[in-house]
Amino acid sequence: MEENQQYFGKNIEFSIKRRIAIIKLNRTYRSNSFTIPFLRDLENALEFCQNHEKVKVIILTANGSSFSTGMDLGEITKYDYNDVKELERRAASICKILYNGKPVICAINGRTFGEGVVFLTCCDYRIAVQESYFQMPEINSAIFPGTGCVTFFSKIIGISWTKKMLMFAEQIDAQKALNIGLIDEIVEKNDLLTKTLEKAKFLSTKNQFVLNAIKILTNHLHDRKVSEAYKLEKIGSDWYRFPDKAKFLVELKENFEWTP
Repeated sequence: MEENQQYFGKNIEFSIKRRIAIIKLNRTYRSNSFTIPFLRDLENALEFCQNHEKVKVIILTANGSSFSTGMDLGEITKYDYNDVKELERRAASICKILYNGKPVICAINGRTFGEGVVFLTCCDYRIAVQESYFQMPEINSAIFPGTGCVTFFSKIIGISWTKKMLMFAEQIDAQKALNIGLIDEIVEKNDLLTKTLEKAKFLSTKNQFVLNAIKILTNHLHDRKVSEAYKLEKIGSDWYRFPDKAKFLVELKENFEWTP
């Protein structure tokens, strides 16, 4: 099978175009809501991208009118305790890959709920269509919004808006999402993929070791003491001294590892 025709299940459309991997969520009949098999397929697609030398940048987007409505509650009611823990572990693993792996641009094509919002907060740049809106409705079902949600939201949109979205299930439109930093850009629906590819092409031409080091350090250093943060930043600035650049990135990430 050719590398740009890899199959990751019926719910994932996958392609590679000039160093850019495009992952499209494709469970449109359920508004791209997640099940354990769907999460497993997405995790496998993202892992493939991390290990493929040709892939420099990842675009995460979706087919249909929704980016994702989060976990499929209809399926979750059938799960036992072990299933729920497996679902949580898979979702947390996806967050970890998005947050620590190769650069990811999220192209948001419509309404986004629950875990869909969590995943986009882990991406490096987020472009949404004007019709998009965002909500974390878990509190209405007495579900704790786990898998790193509280952590990522606090970092991206701050404590106040984290409480508004998680405690009060406040629904926000694209303009409000832009204002609070949940997304970075709003575009017309017809321009979504074009604008996203422009950003991805820019990143794909840059030195990947410098780019990835900037991503890792930016994501992890802002809440550390200056003395500690600067020592880690110095490691990043000395990237060219390492004979094995891939090993350099692995060792840099190890300073910030967490277990899903």
